[in-house]
Amino acid sequence: MNPMLKYSLVALAAFLSLAATKPSSSTPKKDTQEPVYKLPETGVNQQRPQGGWINVEPQGTRLVVKFFDKEKKPMAPDVARGLVRLKYSSKNPVQAVLTQAGETLATPATIRPPHNYLVILSLFAGAGDEASESYTFKYP
Repeated sequence: MNPMLKYSLVALAAFLSLAATKPSSSTPKKDTQEPVYKLPETGVNQQRPQGGWINVEPQGTRLVVKFFDKEKKPMAPDVARGLVRLKYSSKNPVQAVLTQAGETLATPATIRPPHNYLVILSLFAGAGDEASESYTFKYP
């Protein structure tokens, strides 16, 4: 057999095997789905009146408030500060200031277990004494 013919047949066979493994469409498919965001499963999630969510959760001896937009995507706090009052059933209430700590609002290390209390949370947008948002709920 002619070596040139043999080489051509081998090349043709290789080309056909590659063509059989590629998808039939000429345009590659792209993954255009946007990620789906979820609220944390720990802590208490509260819907905000102007849209969006907050998540309130004790972490160690701190109470941390995280902020989420309407699509449940994490965001930086859009309020300047906050105040939280915790009413325990068996001991005196605790009051603590919430200040910015990175992408959250957090108390100084003053919240001690047991983490079973009524939460009265006030968020302040500006320097005034009037709360822009207030929440009251039982934790957990």
